[in-house]
Amino acid sequence: MRILIPNYCLDDSFVDNVSFTLQQMGHEVVHMGTISVSKSYSKINRAIKDIKGKLFPQLSDQEKFILETIKNTKIDLMISLTQSLDESVIFECKKKGVITVSWWGDTAANMTKRGLFSEYWDFVYIKDAYASDKLKSLGINSEQLMEAMNPAWHKPTHQQSNNDLIIAGSFYDYRQFITKKLIQNKVELGLYGPALPNWAYDEIKRIHTKEYITKQKKAEIFGKGLGVLNSTAMKEFDSVNCRAFEIAGCGGLHILENRKSIEACFEPGKEVLTYNTYEELLEILDRAKKFPDEMKKIREAGAKRAHSDHTYEIRLNYILSKI
Repeated sequence: MRILIPNYCLDDSFVDNVSFTLQQMGHEVVHMGTISVSKSYSKINRAIKDIKGKLFPQLSDQEKFILETIKNTKIDLMISLTQSLDESVIFECKKKGVITVSWWGDTAANMTKRGLFSEYWDFVYIKDAYASDKLKSLGINSEQLMEAMNPAWHKPTHQQSNNDLIIAGSFYDYRQFITKKLIQNKVELGLYGPALPNWAYDEIKRIHTKEYITKQKKAEIFGKGLGVLNSTAMKEFDSVNCRAFEIAGCGGLHILENRKSIEACFEPGKEVLTYNTYEELLEILDRAKKFPDEMKKIREAGAKRAHSDHTYEIRLNYILSKI
């Protein structure tokens, strides 16, 4: 199939992993080309985009790309990855005979405009079960589907060799606060991700590596650390993020906040470690230092589960089987 993914391709991003996997499966993928981390996370570019969107409402670059592509190229399927597209654009796809799929990997709270509420989506997949049910209640063909990991580079290549608790990603409010508490408790940390916001705590600024890790480097950092903390923002509810599958796939000791949906993906205590309170998190870290052999078994079990059940190929085969 010729499949349109209407967005830029950032290294080891949702777009990158889905595009790579579809190509490995023998499909032709059309996307908007690669983009650097500095450009993708540029505060100036984002501010300009927000201002332009409010003052001069118009189609986004991605939406214009869709219209131009379907006008000049025969597209069989469009997979929109975590994008709120203008309904008129989706309608134009339908007129051209393009099958429309939305796979939303973010919290539903981050939808803009009409979000996924459109009758022109053939299939909608979203990681949050509650959000999926709400969409379905209005007649939208919605289903819960988590993101995944890519066995081409999310694989256990390194053994634990330090006592750093790894925290990777954007440092929003909750992640900053828990990181600050860990610093105060003298927990050894390895902090990675894009540039910190201006309002970041000084304690975090002092030790943040300013390194955005991807692919094999991500596998190395996750594997070498004492553990990897998978915290989520306040607007995340009962869902599991892509980082969960990447950590496990890389052989990292996966430590995350307890929630029911984890049980559908991993077995707590045997494949991942979960906590309900900050005190329980500290106890897990203490245990991880004292019993490395026990932790190694959890790492190995988590990696085995991720590679057997949670790859992008498995998810995409499921999506394509519904078409």
